[in-house]
Amino acid sequence: MNNRTESFRLGHVPGLFLALAALATFAAQVKAQSLGSAETFAVLGASTVTNTGTSNIFGNVGVSPGSAITGFPPGVITNGALHAADPTATEAHADLAAAYTAFAGLASPPANNLSGMDLGGKTLTPGVYRCDVAATWSSGVLTFDAQNVPTARFVIQIGTTLITPSSSSVVLINGADARNVYFQVGTSATLGTGSTFIGNILADASITAVGSTTVTGRLLAVVGGVTLDTNNVTGTGPILSPAQLLNISTRLNVQTGDNVGIGGFIINGNASKSVIGRGIGPSLSPFLGGVLADPTLMLFQGTTLLQTNDNWKTRQDGSSQQAEIEATGIPPTNDLESALVTTLAPGAYTAIVAGKNGTTGIGVVEMYDLSLASDSKLANISTRGFVQTGNDVMIGGFILGNGTASEKVLIRAIGPSLTQFGIANVLADPTLELHDSHGTILMSDDNWRNDASQAAQIMATGIPPTNDLESALVTTLPPGAYTAIVAGKNGGTGVALVEVYHLP
Repeated sequence: MNNRTESFRLGHVPGLFLALAALATFAAQVKAQSLGSAETFAVLGASTVTNTGTSNIFGNVGVSPGSAITGFPPGVITNGALHAADPTATEAHADLAAAYTAFAGLASPPANNLSGMDLGGKTLTPGVYRCDVAATWSSGVLTFDAQNVPTARFVIQIGTTLITPSSSSVVLINGADARNVYFQVGTSATLGTGSTFIGNILADASITAVGSTTVTGRLLAVVGGVTLDTNNVTGTGPILSPAQLLNISTRLNVQTGDNVGIGGFIINGNASKSVIGRGIGPSLSPFLGGVLADPTLMLFQGTTLLQTNDNWKTRQDGSSQQAEIEATGIPPTNDLESALVTTLAPGAYTAIVAGKNGTTGIGVVEMYDLSLASDSKLANISTRGFVQTGNDVMIGGFILGNGTASEKVLIRAIGPSLTQFGIANVLADPTLELHDSHGTILMSDDNWRNDASQAAQIMATGIPPTNDLESALVTTLPPGAYTAIVAGKNGGTGVALVEVYHLP
């Protein structure tokens, strides 16, 4: 196996490692906070919840660890119930406390420091903002602009108090969602008379909604109470949880030397992740001719070989791994196919599929996430191989899942620019198609600069292709399975790279 490794001349694969380096630049994303069970509460206090007048609350009203809720009636609760120090309120308060700490710990760039600035009249784009002491808001409208990104999130960290002026308002534009607007308040919050407020207030001390205030969001107090006075509070639905890339699965014609199947991926986060890698060939024969008869699989970090496998039921040392592979629920269906299960620290890795004894044919290189709950994720994927025609084009499959929100991705088909890294026989003019799980073409591209709107979005990612003949797409996708098909224009063939970047 070591001799086989050298035949791949990994020193001649810098194109893939360069791609992984670029992926790593974009893999670090703010870990999404969650209110957990507190999501179902429109109003949640720690000590008391007190209401005066005919407030209308849409969602749960609760208190914990205190137990005093007064003013219902005349207050009216719709699509919710009162929870006074019961298990539901206790769990929600614990989740609120954890969320408050998490939001307070988010890093805010210096450019987003709003200390001393008047929030009235400001328009904020997605990000984390900071007021070192009290928030200043003299009058007027505070606008949140999602820039047409449905899952855009806004966090305002306030060192001490938030006091909104009478008749002030919050406005959402370009797809901004109340579920994704958060005010993390260091002490207490007071909403002025007749104001219209949108967003979720997480206050360490107390929250007071003065008469006739309308709120779309949540009023959540960690230590103190919530005071209402003839208000309308409409709790929002559950926060959309970000989806993530769950696997790589690329089908291609596996050849020899530099033209084996090479799948690259990034593990991003703070915890190690359990994965299963698979090299598939013979089980494709009912659907395709010319399959890879006996695939081998190798896992690298950089140029360091971590693990190898040839025939999935047995490890390289001869011991059995059949039970471990079968326990994943996705063992290969042919004994000649390869697989390995391992736990990897955050970093960049490559999985290489080749034919035993120099054989060639259509194969699949795959990597699946087995620990979805860990504090890490498969951030981005990249596969390099030899693109031919017909069934031998390169088909990169990926899954967005383990969440409910749509996610923005950049997909690239790279060919000509690989020559600068010493790679021969590159695909001169790659085309790119994005298909859904039903095979429907969602988008396509040939030459990434041709569409001005797409070109602007691709440039904005910071990692556009470096050759005008290469292809790329930027789009927002709901959770599901997708395939990116790379082919050569007018039947061209050659080495190419298909990439999927999960954009922040």
